[in-house]
Amino acid sequence: MELSNDNLPPQRIVLAEGAQAVINGALVTALAPCTIEVGAGAFVLSGRALSVSNPLRNPREELYFSALEAGTDAARFDDARFRLFNLLAQVVAHEPSYQGQRECAACAAALMAGNADDTIRSAARLASERLAEPRGERFGAVWRSGSRRTSAGAAMEAKP
Repeated sequence: MELSNDNLPPQRIVLAEGAQAVINGALVTALAPCTIEVGAGAFVLSGRALSVSNPLRNPREELYFSALEAGTDAARFDDARFRLFNLLAQVVAHEPSYQGQRECAACAAALMAGNADDTIRSAARLASERLAEPRGERFGAVWRSGSRRTSAGAAMEAKP
């Protein structure tokens, strides 16, 4: 069974008193120690990932947060479109999956149309897609016989 955002298991987040997390763009602060169960496909940042100076933040996260910030008003969104396209290009460059490429195309279409809401929704789906990646196969790298192939290339080889 292939994991998609529709059939992922829920994610559990444990927060100490005063700890914070961002769930689908909303900042959550624990008033007491708690465990939160977040549904499939939600975009979650907690702990060290919340650091603004995090140099390891991936392009999917940057695209999502930039779209979220730019979507606050039409003028700001229009001014940010070039930067959003550049971030989307970085995502596309590392996205071998068919589902990911389709979502990138949907995000590009929303950007071209100037539709901030659809851009944010699409960027959120791209950012949360990392939850569906099997361990060791980030960005679809498949290692066999010492060679590197994309998952799409491996799937094409498997066809008769």
